[in-house]
Amino acid sequence: MDFLLNSWIGKGFNSILRFINRLIPKRDDQILFESIPDFSDNPMQLYNHIKSLNRGYRLHWIVDEIREDIDAPQYKRNTLGELWQFLRSKYIVTSHGYHLFLKAKNQVYVNLWHGMPLKAMGYAENNPRILPPNSNDANYYLIATSITMRNALAACFNQDPRRIHVTGQPRNDKIFKGCSKNLIKRPEYKTIILYAPTYRENGSNPILADFDKERFQNFLREHEILFIVKFHPLEEAYALEFFKDMANVILLKDQMLQEHQIDIYDILPCADILVTDYSSIYFDFLLLDRPIIFTVPDLEDYRRRRGFILEPYDFWMPGPKVKSFSEFLEEIEKSLKDPGYYLEERKTINDLVNHYKDDRSSERVYKLVWGRL
Repeated sequence: MDFLLNSWIGKGFNSILRFINRLIPKRDDQILFESIPDFSDNPMQLYNHIKSLNRGYRLHWIVDEIREDIDAPQYKRNTLGELWQFLRSKYIVTSHGYHLFLKAKNQVYVNLWHGMPLKAMGYAENNPRILPPNSNDANYYLIATSITMRNALAACFNQDPRRIHVTGQPRNDKIFKGCSKNLIKRPEYKTIILYAPTYRENGSNPILADFDKERFQNFLREHEILFIVKFHPLEEAYALEFFKDMANVILLKDQMLQEHQIDIYDILPCADILVTDYSSIYFDFLLLDRPIIFTVPDLEDYRRRRGFILEPYDFWMPGPKVKSFSEFLEEIEKSLKDPGYYLEERKTINDLVNHYKDDRSSERVYKLVWGRL
């Protein structure tokens, strides 16, 4: 449906479909979910919470691929089945703002989004891209993790802050459950490091230019470190080629995670150290109060091209910023030796970006939306 409605033919039908949507009766007990990738992130965690309540809701999914191992009605994107289920659903729960332009006033739209903003986006970006339209009616909900993040989202989306609610992100409930013993055989390693850089739209390389593979493998063996790599799906091919056949390195692909019905937030509590760059995943990792290392070889170029919604950068990044491979290894060693490394900085930023530090974000979202009806 998204392709249809973005085509020149589809745009001519938008007003007609909105009119039809107003006329078609809604199922008061039907909730339509979508996420990218399918069955992941905030929508999946909220889905699991609502399902566990056993309140009799009809829980449907819009997906790219039908999954037989998921016990829920599923409808493929860009089909008449998707359109019909949208028109009949009282509630829409999304991670990327889909279908908002067709929302009727009697539909409740829950925009869980997929992370709090560090990078500029939407109206705050140096080169603004098209984002989902905002909505200011009483049946629209956008969530945030703190007042600071609510204001940042309001600027990015040109959104009425009164429609943005501080609940925490449902996906972060997983962080407080700890690392499942079935995921990683931890006795084989003293330390687990997760490397999760952001997606670079211009195709630039997130890896340090002077990265020495042989030296890094020796370093990992010497310190008994498992290095887990998770790139954006559009950059997985590059990661697989670069880190191929490296000792003490595991490459995570979205397909692999989906096959096991998990996502990166099941892996996050297993990591002792997070390595990232401009990805907002570190906002979530702050809830664990563990060391973070930022690899930023292209900082000035990235700031010029994309920009940040939160400045100054040095303040908002509570960890060492490295631009060379030698610095990278040095900072890993410091983080291993000193559990309190950047402790005060992490606490300051955590308090600013995470108002709630518990496993009840799904519950708060549910009470916010369904508790008022």
